[in-house]
Amino acid sequence: MIHDLTITLSEKTLPFLPANDPSMVWKHSEHHSSGPVQVAYFSMSSHFGTHVDVPLHFIKGGKTTAEIDLAKYCGQAVCIDVPNVSADRVLDFTEVLEKNRSLVKPGDIVVFHTGWEDMAGTKEYFNYPDVHPNTGKLLTEFGINGIGVDLPSLDHGGAIHVDMLGRDIGIIESLVNLKPLMGRRFFFSAVPLKFEDGDGSPVRAYAITED
Repeated sequence: MIHDLTITLSEKTLPFLPANDPSMVWKHSEHHSSGPVQVAYFSMSSHFGTHVDVPLHFIKGGKTTAEIDLAKYCGQAVCIDVPNVSADRVLDFTEVLEKNRSLVKPGDIVVFHTGWEDMAGTKEYFNYPDVHPNTGKLLTEFGINGIGVDLPSLDHGGAIHVDMLGRDIGIIESLVNLKPLMGRRFFFSAVPLKFEDGDGSPVRAYAITED
């Protein structure tokens, strides 16, 4: 079964409000109302909707979306539920990772379900909690390739991003529809578009389960 984990994009989709990002613009250069084909062009932030971050986003000279190891954004994965999440709580994943140690394998992409996806499409969605400063070290100890979250970002200040991307851990943000995947292993993909100077990219994230 294929699970779509992606926010639908349109001109009505809220951009990243804390940074006052521009909204998406979608225009047609050709349209069925006037001819046999339809062709659109669009503009949006490289971190719009469900998207990935790569090292260049926070590290000068870091790898671009054309240079990253795709295994950081595509491969075997597991989804772990994080209970009791609130905007004023720093998310420490130590306990839930230890609890699910038998489920997590080296090289995995770990997707954390916090329930924050329920607010996607609202302004409240951007009043999100930060993950704990120990997260990069913790994921490195577990041999994790990438982290996926249903939050719009891992942190507000950027220090977590710097640490994580400096460790060559892939970051996937603004995932949705994670509930059916909690406590399960699956194949996961959220590979970015191959921009020569890409610091991130919107993606079509999905999971494949055996049922």
